Amino acid sequence: MVKRKGVILFAVFALMMGVIVGCSSETEGNVSDGENESVTIKVGHIAPDEHSYTKGLEQFAKAVEKETDGKVKFEIYGGGQLGGEREVVEQVQLGTLDMTLVTAGPVGNFVDKFSVLEMPFLFRDIDHVYKTLDGEIGKELMDLIDEQGFKTLGLWENGFRHLTTKEQQIKSPDDTKGLKMRTVENDIYVGTYQSIGADATPIAFPEVYTSLQQGVVDGMDVSYGVMHSTKMYEVQENLSEVGIYYASAPLLINQAKFESLSEDVQKVLVEKGNEFTDIQRKINQDMEDEQKKDLKDKGIEIVEKSDVDIEAFEKAVEPVYQKNEDRFGDLVERIRSIK
Repeated sequence: MVKRKGVILFAVFALMMGVIVGCSSETEGNVSDGENESVTIKVGHIAPDEHSYTKGLEQFAKAVEKETDGKVKFEIYGGGQLGGEREVVEQVQLGTLDMTLVTAGPVGNFVDKFSVLEMPFLFRDIDHVYKTLDGEIGKELMDLIDEQGFKTLGLWENGFRHLTTKEQQIKSPDDTKGLKMRTVENDIYVGTYQSIGADATPIAFPEVYTSLQQGVVDGMDVSYGVMHSTKMYEVQENLSEVGIYYASAPLLINQAKFESLSEDVQKVLVEKGNEFTDIQRKINQDMEDEQKKDLKDKGIEIVEKSDVDIEAFEKAVEPVYQKNEDRFGDLVERIRSIK
């Protein structure tokens, strides 16, 4: 009888060990079976379905899944389901979220020099932007990001930010004096608004629509994509193509997650990240053309860039450059010298 109990206990013990061993071969989001590897990458971002972020990420995910024969799959949570931009960047850095696509602003909280891209009126045009981001300076900035627990797969875009208002059309700094303009808590943005005579009012993005609707602020800076996809046109009447700054959008994956993947999967992510940098930018630019037309149809008065006194704005924001001269070293001069 004792011997029989011993056999039963041994069988139970063996079964339990088998379960434990089986579980140990499987980590959260990754399942290995011989040479096959199954990976789930969880992505969080704040953009709505109609934004170029969402469209770019969906196409990127499909391309990676196809290239890896379905071994890599994505779970994408848009619309701020997992938090605001700063929150999702922190989650990726900590490894509680695998990947995110965010505007440059929150990344500057982790990599100070990356904020140079958001200096006002730094770029002449979109060609100047791409030459900067796709060249030596872009590589340097991505390397700095990667030192903070990330792997940067590309510098996608949100686009140039323009000024919108309820009543006042903006053509020069004289038109922004005294206006209450929504911004984020960022010293460059606040300093920029102060330099053009506006009252910078930090407001979290989920509260912006209501704040504009209730007159808490008069206007904001926004890209065509955000203006259109978030329906801000319902509470604003004017958009001025000031191009106050350009918003880059780094595609970030947690570094430890990236390094845990097979070399083949890493290679695909890097290659597709580079490939879809161009694709997402093209999606965004094409969408902006359509969004501009639609905004006009909806009654938004658009002040074309050719009617804006850009030189007056550039002169007005010089104090912002003087204040940040030591902060960015020679980066500003190098960017401005790119032809």
